[in-house]
Amino acid sequence: MKKSPDIRLFIPVFLLKKLSKHRLTDGLYPISLGMTQANNNYKLQQDNSQCHTLIYCVSGSGELDYQGKIRSIERGDLVIINPNTPFTFKIINTSKIAENTVYWINFTGDLAQDFAQRLLMKMDAGVAHAGVLNNIVSDFDHLLALGARGYTATNVIHAVHILQQALSFLALQLRLTMFNNSSSFDLEAVEALMRNSLHQELSLDTLAHYSQLSKFHFAKKFKELTDSSPIQHFINMKIQHACSQLDNSDIAIKDIASGLGYSDPYYFSRLFKKLVGISPKQYRDSRHSL
Repeated sequence: MKKSPDIRLFIPVFLLKKLSKHRLTDGLYPISLGMTQANNNYKLQQDNSQCHTLIYCVSGSGELDYQGKIRSIERGDLVIINPNTPFTFKIINTSKIAENTVYWINFTGDLAQDFAQRLLMKMDAGVAHAGVLNNIVSDFDHLLALGARGYTATNVIHAVHILQQALSFLALQLRLTMFNNSSSFDLEAVEALMRNSLHQELSLDTLAHYSQLSKFHFAKKFKELTDSSPIQHFINMKIQHACSQLDNSDIAIKDIASGLGYSDPYYFSRLFKKLVGISPKQYRDSRHSL
């Protein structure tokens, strides 16, 4: 199979000036990016750059010299390098058959540090295993195609938002991977229990017992993964289910409340309004309007 050529794309200076000032792009935008399928003698190096660098190894392996350490980078590994931090990345091919595929992006912007930090907080000195994610590979290929599509405002704004989407998804993926590797806690099973219990109350004791954890550790792990307390998450599920019933049935509001374990329909209405912003009746009445 014939290899694809190496690709490098440097965003023109005139466009960088526009990206840094446009309200839809100034938060995060690429400076340069590329992809290689070289088997050997390929090196990325930075001595003093004011942008962040992302390296994503899709296949093969490499070696990262960063912060005084030399680390192996394997298939599915992700690297984030902070600005003004020297590093060298080299492809190390131990097989004459295996092919390397490595993507890299230099990015900056007013929100670049925030995006990078969301990733770095789940990494070990800038390195983590994200796995080979087809949607991320597709996003990076889409970014690299910018050069062929042309530097129109529509194309560039779309590309910037693809980059934001990719970094956000990688942060989510690292969070899930880190959590699954460090715990036997099964979030999907807990959420399934919640969905099957919408008709009743669930206490923190019950949920913790189901997960075979203390209340403290269960609540801590749940919030680490969802950014919400277990009980609030369960209440949100109930209200979402109520919204669906209000949209798709003529069941009386008091019966919807009762079916969700709320014997007092007035309490249910107050809770609904607190979370949705309008009462259940107002919500139902608004279903045919925007």
